[in-house]
Amino acid sequence: MDICVLLPTLNEAESIRDMVRRVGNACPGCRIVVVDSGSTDGTTDIAKSQGAAIIELREKGKGRAIKKAFEEINADIVILLDSDMSYAPEEIPLLLRMLDGCDVVVGSRFKGKIGKGSMKGLNRFGNEMLTRFANLLYGKPISDVCSGFWAFRNKAYKGMEIDARHFSLEANFFVECSRKNLRICEVPITYGVRLGETKLSVTHGFDIAAYLLQKRLI
Repeated sequence: MDICVLLPTLNEAESIRDMVRRVGNACPGCRIVVVDSGSTDGTTDIAKSQGAAIIELREKGKGRAIKKAFEEINADIVILLDSDMSYAPEEIPLLLRMLDGCDVVVGSRFKGKIGKGSMKGLNRFGNEMLTRFANLLYGKPISDVCSGFWAFRNKAYKGMEIDARHFSLEANFFVECSRKNLRICEVPITYGVRLGETKLSVTHGFDIAAYLLQKRLI
């Protein structure tokens, strides 16, 4: 079975070496693809030196990056996790096992363990409110709509319309799962302290809420 692990990056030189190494150890035989949105700190060179394949974009935006990756890759299974060390590659097998009976698997931070200092109180509140809002709008239960750790079967990711440009990507996944009646399963994961500066802000939470509402009204 062809399994591809996608690592979206934007200036992740501090973490990408260890991320690629840990993914390789956790998922032997998996293809590792770094999807880079214009890093200027040598991220892609480091990733290449560790044996990862590279997909590069000139435009910034996680959504744009993953849209391109989904178009170019045709693996049986795709695993997606952030590259900042906040998610543990060692837990990839948990998502793969759960995927046996599902179309999409979400690694849930709120069902698992959130490490000390890994999520500020305001961010946790915002994540919980966005998840409740998504459940209310779409009637499809999920415990962590903003998780950065996902697994997809081929028919699931190939059938998704990815139109989120930036940090609404995970909400985009959820909306597509709801619209296409894909079976979503969740597995508890560990969430740790990220390396490097966060790229999220409070305004991104409002953007995600607006995206969820806009898609529900269409």
